[in-house]
Amino acid sequence: MRNHMSLKPFELRTIVDGDGKATDEYRRFYARVERGFHEKPGTPEVQDYVAGLYQDAGFVHRGFVETEDAPEWAGESSQPVATIVGFPRRMEVGEKAVGLWAISEVGVSSSHRRRGLLRTMMTNELTEAQRDGYGLAGLTVSEGGIYGRFGFGVATRVGTYELDLRRRPRILPGVMESTGAASGRVVEADPQRMLDLAEDICAQSDAGRAGKINRLRGHIRNFLGQTSLDKDSLDPVRGREAFVYVGHSGPEGYMTLDHEGMDSDPWKAKIIDVQAVTPAAWVGLWNHLFSVDLLELVEFKDAPGLALSSILENPRAVTANREADLIWTRILDVVSVLESRRYPHDGDIVLLVDDPMGLVTGAYAMHIEQGTATVTPSSDVSGTQDRGDRARDDVALAPNAPRVRFPVDRLATAVFRGCEIETRLGVVVGDGAEEAAQIFAVNREPYCDFEF
Repeated sequence: MRNHMSLKPFELRTIVDGDGKATDEYRRFYARVERGFHEKPGTPEVQDYVAGLYQDAGFVHRGFVETEDAPEWAGESSQPVATIVGFPRRMEVGEKAVGLWAISEVGVSSSHRRRGLLRTMMTNELTEAQRDGYGLAGLTVSEGGIYGRFGFGVATRVGTYELDLRRRPRILPGVMESTGAASGRVVEADPQRMLDLAEDICAQSDAGRAGKINRLRGHIRNFLGQTSLDKDSLDPVRGREAFVYVGHSGPEGYMTLDHEGMDSDPWKAKIIDVQAVTPAAWVGLWNHLFSVDLLELVEFKDAPGLALSSILENPRAVTANREADLIWTRILDVVSVLESRRYPHDGDIVLLVDDPMGLVTGAYAMHIEQGTATVTPSSDVSGTQDRGDRARDDVALAPNAPRVRFPVDRLATAVFRGCEIETRLGVVVGDGAEEAAQIFAVNREPYCDFEF
């Protein structure tokens, strides 16, 4: 077994050299990442391009390297054996957005497991993000049983659907008029020329939709087909189609798709992206898709809940194929997060937040009036003292308010998805559990279309 002393932590903030090329350290980092996720590392040209995007976006690469000399047949020494990446984003909570420290590329070499490397990296990442003022941390996961211990809970889910145009779907009578979709028009567009427009529409469509995370510019380019990063290429995607919905105020939404070609049987397309600032744009884009020639089946992703099916005369034209969690969040600032969403039920309640990492453990009084929360933490929440993993009640804090005890991962879920099931089945407990279920109830499924 290797000596723990041979492991050395590292941090990379500069990953592009003076010639605009990815540094050797960056390439070694992603060689480790790609081995861990069983993917190809990408061509040097793609690595150079992506490194530039990441440096501009403020990515921080951290981990551990093995410094002990290895046999020649084992490859170079000083190779990363554990990796983690963090970068700044904003995440919509419902009323407003909060700072999100997005975490990705988390992995530990199979030869260096059970040494506490994952816990060390995650603790450092979350502690520093909290110190820097981020209200949330977020990630996507390949294994669902790992990150609850670090306080992450499911915030958004995504569904994969199939639309069967052979059933001749039609929008319900009146919907085109009631949403205003009928007063707009849909224009064919060139996705190679609409980056600025797409960025503007994405920013507007994100506002107020709980779960949305602002995309990187490079991701928007890739959705438009200006690059083909999923195919390890900087070449544009040939044949990507785009439609833009134009309303009274100008462009209000767009849709991009790839058609599999005339040789496919049945004729099939995949929706790559749909962004809509208004209900009119969303309805209008789908209504236009129904009229596209030589198209029979369409695969697309959306929030769970079959929204498209709900506005069709024949709801069976849409089939739900799969649903999965997407974004997991971790609360780093209880006050700012709770004060950034709206609530359907006014009242007073005290949350006792248990945090296995001790970052936000404590009692928090919520006073909700006209849907807006004011959150007051107990006196022992401030300061740098060890908070432990179980919250102590503060009887002087809103003494007449009911109490409810939340594991921090379940509070992260409740903020975005509510907690009716958790209170009914005893995951969230206390005399205020029923009150909490009412307070945190949501009327619209949170959604994120940015996977990282």
